[in-house]
Amino acid sequence: MMMWIRRVALATVIALGLSWPVMGYADDQGEWYARAGALEALYHSDAEIATPEGVITGASAKVSNNTTAIIELGYDFTPRAFAMLMVGVPPRPRITATGSIAEAGELGAVTYGPAVLTGGFRLPIANRLQFYAGTGVVYAIILRNHDATISNLDVHNHFGYAIQTGLEYTLSPRWAIYADVKQLWLSVDATGVLGDIPVAAKLRLNPTLLSFGGKFRLH
Repeated sequence: MMMWIRRVALATVIALGLSWPVMGYADDQGEWYARAGALEALYHSDAEIATPEGVITGASAKVSNNTTAIIELGYDFTPRAFAMLMVGVPPRPRITATGSIAEAGELGAVTYGPAVLTGGFRLPIANRLQFYAGTGVVYAIILRNHDATISNLDVHNHFGYAIQTGLEYTLSPRWAIYADVKQLWLSVDATGVLGDIPVAAKLRLNPTLLSFGGKFRLH
């Protein structure tokens, strides 16, 4: 009987702890915060490839998915409105030929630094759980080109657009955990030489970025 009473008491304490209002745990106006975590980039890629004679019919390319680490720095204009800048450890996706030029195999690879700036709003769902959504811009900074079947590969920096959504769960006045989804619309232009023929390509990356990690409020 006593064991049963203890179990009921423990369950009651846990339930009250989860539902009790959490004073001071919410984001404050004028507050900075940092997030760090792991990110998986899932590319929805294709390409248009041309020579000086014109577009190569049926030629395309795909980009390999990547896992990397990210850091985000954010600022709360109000307890609900925020801006956030994401940067990551530079990934190195491979570019592989598809379609009518599939036999060319791996065309090359690129190391780039993704930077995503978003602004948005939070909506409390429960005492410690918040939903957020936003929109913004992305800039792909090309750090290094890696030749393969294409020589003299040169991929150019480019701007794109982003939307963002996610959940944050507060653990303490300073710490929270999060899960985040960003959809980017991003294309880059590239040039190089395939065999002895100059080629130019418009490569659509359009990655979905899935990330999770921790958040630290800089009171």
